[in-house]
Amino acid sequence: MQKISELLGSESTTRRPMTLVPGLEQDSRLPHELVYTCTDCGAINEPILVEFPARLGGAKYIRRRCQCMLRKNIEAVERAKNFERTQRYERYFSFSTLGKRFSSKSFENFKASKETAAALRKTKEFVNKIIKATSSDEERAQGVILIGPVGTGKSHLAAAAFNKLKESKACIFVNVPELLERIRASYSSKSNEREDDIVNAVKQCDVLILDDLGSERHKGDDDWATEKLFTIVDFRYRNMRPIFCTTNCQPNSLEDKIGPRIMSRLREICDLTPCLGEDYRYRCVFERRA
Repeated sequence: MQKISELLGSESTTRRPMTLVPGLEQDSRLPHELVYTCTDCGAINEPILVEFPARLGGAKYIRRRCQCMLRKNIEAVERAKNFERTQRYERYFSFSTLGKRFSSKSFENFKASKETAAALRKTKEFVNKIIKATSSDEERAQGVILIGPVGTGKSHLAAAAFNKLKESKACIFVNVPELLERIRASYSSKSNEREDDIVNAVKQCDVLILDDLGSERHKGDDDWATEKLFTIVDFRYRNMRPIFCTTNCQPNSLEDKIGPRIMSRLREICDLTPCLGEDYRYRCVFERRA
């Protein structure tokens, strides 16, 4: 950008059109009268030359906003965004049913074995892909269903994923039977929650973790529990929002419980990953007593 002295040195100096910065106003004062020293940072600010249409008076000098003021405005906007994001995350976290036992679970304190190595790797891949996403499309990672018998550490891995993701994503960890019971309880006139609030939260959060899928009671495709679960899974399926599940059921028996409509969608958007081995809880107790 040309200095004032250069612009005033010759009447024939070519004036280059510039885009008017939003918020700046035309000024009739001479260029040197528009130079000022910022009282906040001490920077000397020279005006800029803007080419207005002839009907607006042609080229005029505009007093420049100091860069420190622009930075303050940007920082204020970022603080507002961060506050809104924090409020949003906290609202989603309130729907989680993690509990104290799983609040400290991490990948680091998971006692992996040969049988659970694939589940640990797949869970980490799922989390890392979402965290490193640079666009909303990349964020829509393929989901995961950890399949295995009771006590193999599936819930530990799901909780570890939640504890890692909640740092930067609106994530919900919920036990499926508890979720359905919470929705039922909202029908009571004494409830402080509304069904729409609960259902919309698990539909729209960035990442939904469903723990113990298949342990809830179903009575067929037209069952209330099946319909509620279908509404949630189908919304996330259509809007490409990731789901992470744990289940004690094998795929065929899980389909018998939750119905073919739900299972078909989960098969498409989730990688079915075995999490096998001996009872993880028993092994932890045995090692602690040894």
